[in-house]
Amino acid sequence: MAYNCPRCGAPVKRKGSTIAGATGGLAGALLGSAFGGFECENCGKIPRKEFPPEARQKMMLSSVLMIVGAIALFVVVVIIIALMQ
Repeated sequence: MAYNCPRCGAPVKRKGSTIAGATGGLAGALLGSAFGGFECENCGKIPRKEFPPEARQKMMLSSVLMIVGAIALFVVVVIIIALMQ
């Protein structure tokens, strides 16, 4: 989901943790992105409080969905490993 920078109008991207992705795989990358901030190519880091309320609400929903997805992915992997034994 793309959001526009409240300062310049350019698209912003989620800035996740590369360490979380490297150590936790896909689930770690999802969690790192869910808790990461937003960054504009022109303006740098943008605090969430600068976005309009509608955008903040969408950001929160997408973060919650990423967390739920990471947990579901972890549970599926554990179940698959348990069934293989």
